[in-house]
Amino acid sequence: MQIKLDKEYEVKTTLGTIREIEKSFNKPFIEVINSAVSMKVDEQIKLLFAGVKKANPSLDIKEFNDLCDDYISMGALMEYLEQYIFALQYPGMTEQEVQEKIEKKLLKHRKIEKAVGKIS
Repeated sequence: MQIKLDKEYEVKTTLGTIREIEKSFNKPFIEVINSAVSMKVDEQIKLLFAGVKKANPSLDIKEFNDLCDDYISMGALMEYLEQYIFALQYPGMTEQEVQEKIEKKLLKHRKIEKAVGKIS
């Protein structure tokens, strides 16, 4: 994933980033992402920074905050967060691939429920 500030910055979306998010917020990942839309802007930037820092170790949070202030809007921040959270959960997959994967899981789940119903 990439975000555009003064230049293009890579954003890592690996398990290491998820662990960094948990450490940074002192909460499980799922709690952090479930509250992302209600976070203050500084917290949202901090969330995004976890992935940016993994790919750009020389960048510090103050510099990143300044870049965000100067180069992106609230709408862009929300779009980046949406893409970021999606990519953290399904790295390297397109939205269509994820949709297909979810549909297969639902189908499998329904088959299991049906089989369990027959046993009962």
